[in-house]
Parts: sequence; C-alpha cells; structure tokens
Amino acid sequence: MNKNITYYFLFSLLLLASCTQKKSVEEAKQDSRFKIYKGVLNVDADMGLEPILKQEEEVFDFLNDSVQSNFSYKNEKEMFEDFKSKKATLLILSRELEKSEVNDLRNLDTIYVRQLPVAYDAVALIGSNDFDDKSLDFALLQKYFDPKNSSALYPRLVFENQNSSTVRFVLNKLGYKEKVSPNVYALQSVNEVIDYVSAHKNVIGFIPFNTISDTDDGKVKETLKRIKILSLRAKNKEGDTVRVSANQSDIAEGVYPLIRTLNTVTRNTYDDNLELLLVSFLSKAKGAKIFLKAGLIPVTIPEREVIVNESEVSGSK
Repeated sequence: MNKNITYYFLFSLLLLASCTQKKSVEEAKQDSRFKIYKGVLNVDADMGLEPILKQEEEVFDFLNDSVQSNFSYKNEKEMFEDFKSKKATLLILSRELEKSEVNDLRNLDTIYVRQLPVAYDAVALIGSNDFDDKSLDFALLQKYFDPKNSSALYPRLVFENQNSSTVRFVLNKLGYKEKVSPNVYALQSVNEVIDYVSAHKNVIGFIPFNTISDTDDGKVKETLKRIKILSLRAKNKEGDTVRVSANQSDIAEGVYPLIRTLNTVTRNTYDDNLELLLVSFLSKAKGAKIFLKAGLIPVTIPEREVIVNESEVSGSK
C-alpha cells in the first residue's frame, strides 16, 4: 500500500475518533444538565433536627417528585449503624464527624466519607418567665455541671433525651466526659422539657434552637409565651462584655458559645447521585432560604435581588 494513502487513512481515523469523543463529551454535558433523578433516597437525621428538616423535606419532595425520599429521625448510634449497613446512605448530623469516627468508618469497610456543612443551629437555654439570668455565663454553667456540686440551691439542668446529641454537645463544650452533677436530668422529649421548665422556677432546659426558632409558626409563638430564652454574659469580637442568647443574630456573628453545625455525611463517590442532589438542595438557594426563614443561618447566604427604579424622580422641586 502507498505510504501516503496509509498516512491519510490513519489521519482520517484519528480525526473521526476525536470528533466522536468531542461529541460524546458534549452529549454527556447535556445529559447531565437535563438529567431526571429517579429512585429511593434513605436519609437518617438527628432527631433534634426534625422540625427544620421536615420543612426542607417537603420542598425537596415537591421539586423532585420522581425521587422517593425517606427521612428517619434517630439518635446518633442508630444513625451510624444504618450508615455502615447502607440502610441509610445520607446522614444529617448536628456536628462534624470526629477524626476517630472518620477513621473507624474507613477501617471498617474502606468507607471514605464526604462531609458538607449546610447551616448553623444552636443549643438554646430556656427557663421559666421569672428565671433570673442576669449573672449567668459560661463559667457558671460549668460550675452547675460539676459533679462535686449537688447543692439544691443550684438550678436543675434538664435535657430532652439521655441519648440526644444535645447532651453530648453541651457536655463536650463544657469539658465533661463522664460524671456530672446529680442535678442533671433527662426527660423524654423537647415538649416535656418545655412543660417542666415552664412549671418550675429554678430549672434550666437545654433544647435544639431550631425547635423554637421559627417565630412565624403559631405553636412556637405559644411556646415562647410560656418560657424565656435565657441569655449569657460573653465577650464580643471587640472584647466587650455583652449578653448573648440563641438567636439568629448572635449565631450569625458567632458570639453565642453553643452554636453547632448541621453537617451532611455521604460516601465519597464520583457519582452524580441522589445523595448529592439533596445535599446540593440544602446548601444552595432554595434550601438556604428555608433555613434562613426558620431562624437559622445557612452556610451560604442566598443573594437578594434589589430592583432600583431608574425612571426620573417626580415631584415638586
């Protein structure tokens, strides 16, 4: 065969392959752009996040009606068991994973995880309407939890559940791992904590802020009439002593000491899957607006469009 003909033939094949490859890449981009997600998505979420995530779930399901999302609200032990067995493929925690937990997952089944924070919540301190919180600060809270302190003069400290993430978070923040004061109690639910606090003067309740953050909600309005969100003395960024509490402004500024992160956990894969579809929804405009409307702080604040009237200003001179 003539060499020129051979070179021409090979060049034509390479050109054809290149065009085919380019076309397939472009087609793949279009397929991804217009991809219709279908299937079942099993999500385990911290039971303390149920009020806010139910709002997110409702909107997500409306926008993605071909996806069947199953949200279960559990304690952390149950959540990790489901994740390891793939009963749940997405976790929504109220904190970031500890390094030891990441290593345990990796050693168990070579699970590499992807973590993405989506919003900031807090643990709210609540008391009866006549609770005096003028002297309350972080150091005094630590003293109340000290196992050596069992004085009846100190407030009772009440949590919604012995296995809740709120207990673990507060104890870690205050520096306690095992023993605490006998004045610390656990009830069965957030509603029980609210009922108990409203009926007793010398009690401090610890509940997820998102359960009382949506002040437009009728039930929340009624709850806030019965209790008081307690404030703490703290230092602001300028070093001045200020009073802070679980509220949207103090969480946004980072001055409230009991802020916690809503964190999503998935297996680290390269698939454009249902798990990432939900994570993307929570972290982008639509999901972020729901967090913001409910009184929390999304990690990514949605942009607001301001329309300026460019016509001439009319009126008397």
